[in-house]
Amino acid sequence: MARTVPVAATVAPGQFITGALWNAQVAALNSFALAVPVFSGYATTVQSIAGANVMVALNLDTEALDADGGHSTVTNTSRYTPTVPGLYFAIGSVGWPANNTGDRRLQIGLNGGGVVGSGTSYDPTTGVTNGMQTMTTVSCNGTTDYIEVMAAQASGGNLSTIAGGIFSPSLRVFWISR
Repeated sequence: MARTVPVAATVAPGQFITGALWNAQVAALNSFALAVPVFSGYATTVQSIAGANVMVALNLDTEALDADGGHSTVTNTSRYTPTVPGLYFAIGSVGWPANNTGDRRLQIGLNGGGVVGSGTSYDPTTGVTNGMQTMTTVSCNGTTDYIEVMAAQASGGNLSTIAGGIFSPSLRVFWISR
């Protein structure tokens, strides 16, 4: 369901504010502002990530909220494709099981590549469960751009993400402005 951001009304001196002008401008802008695009999705199944320290998009099989239908739980489940152009605030997270070998990385992706400044990394020196989160702003065209949360690890072997509960991989996306 593609939407556009309404333009604020401008009225010249002496111009009458008609019902049509009010509905097309003021009411439309208020309606949009009260229901901006927002998405919240997460994983309920584990995902095996190879130990090659290569970023992999995390699959999100469950939607908590998808106001504009920008995510599918069937096709390209890692992607949120905004249907309204503008600036978005994206928050991604992942949980890793106890393993003290290699590092873990997380970033927000735009169209399959990393967004500058969105990466985070840690070296797990103790074998405990760890969760990590990152956030950034992303500008999207409202048609083909897509946002993902991406993770990598370098334990030397495959390592699965944690699924279910507070450490599940997740992505939250909020429209900020045009």
